[in-house]
Amino acid sequence: MTEIPGNIPLIVTQIDLAFNYITTIGPNAFSKFTELTDLDLHENSISIIHDQAFDGLPKLKELRLYANKLVEIPELRTASLEHLFLGSNKIQVIPTAAFNALSKLKTLNLYNNVLEEIPSLTIPTLEALVLGTNKIRIINDGTFDALVSLRKLYLDNNALENIP
Repeated sequence: MTEIPGNIPLIVTQIDLAFNYITTIGPNAFSKFTELTDLDLHENSISIIHDQAFDGLPKLKELRLYANKLVEIPELRTASLEHLFLGSNKIQVIPTAAFNALSKLKTLNLYNNVLEEIPSLTIPTLEALVLGTNKIRIINDGTFDALVSLRKLYLDNNALENIP
């Protein structure tokens, strides 16, 4: 399958499109599925996610985009999102405001990308941050100061030189 099928019932709460050949997610691609809580798009060939791709999903809690071909973090404005999986892509940079709209985010998984540094993240609800298997060398003072709910931090298999 190379695109999102148009005949999915509108009342679905979960959509699993993993292990397909989808390359692009267009604007409002899922907006008609207003009951959607769980969207799985892992193991595709997604390299482009348009702005507003996940807009109109007021109940979305879990989004799996790992093992694709993303080089940047898509714009996400889904305030209900709690768990975001972006591992095994080619993401190099975390934009400072990338997660500002995600006011309920608890899990952020960026495992196995090519990140070299971590910006100061301001996600007070974040409980688990997975950054293992990247190229992170330095953690700056204050990087995790705003992560007041953080309980699990994974930094394994990086190139860390010191701990602040």
